[in-house]
Amino acid sequence: MDTEEKINYLDEPLGTYIKRVSSKTPIPGGGSVVACVASLSSALISMVLNYTLGKEKYASFEKELQGIMTENEGILKKLSTCIEKDSQIYEEIRRYTSKKDYISSEKLLKESAELHLYICRAMIKVVDFAEVLSEKGNKGLISDTGIASSLAMSAFLSAKMNVLINLKFIKEDKDFVKQSLKEIEGMERDIMRKGKDVCERVIKQLEGNNG
Repeated sequence: MDTEEKINYLDEPLGTYIKRVSSKTPIPGGGSVVACVASLSSALISMVLNYTLGKEKYASFEKELQGIMTENEGILKKLSTCIEKDSQIYEEIRRYTSKKDYISSEKLLKESAELHLYICRAMIKVVDFAEVLSEKGNKGLISDTGIASSLAMSAFLSAKMNVLINLKFIKEDKDFVKQSLKEIEGMERDIMRKGKDVCERVIKQLEGNNG
């Protein structure tokens, strides 16, 4: 397979990407899918903001929400690049491992772990944004706000798995392994608490609307 030619997922139809994931090929795999889900959670935040900003009803929150939009757009852009970057790193790891170049392979394992640590950090921000939007965002899109939070929690846990599998094979830089594990543990407590609160708040609002 010509990986240089194949790794252009963002330029392909969604159906093609899904077909690639389901096929008997190593890429795109779980790591790329995690980045895709993370990107979608961030994209939903932007969508809710786009339906909120400029509306008189939410004018008092305009400055705060515009700041969130600017920050989230930067996050979304970087997350989107991770969809392809994960597969590129994986292919490089396979290439160096097959050559028994374990020093280069370990550097790439760290790069992969760092990519997924970034996703974890980004999902903390997405849940923070969703928390604000659950109170100050367009109420017509409250379910989208909740879904952004739910997807962010899922993407966080999935990225954590990818961090752990990479750390398992990093033998030289024990400080990096230790620091990464500590960071993940702290972030997980934060995102699960906040994310659950956001989802429960959204569900409560939706149940109230249906009452």
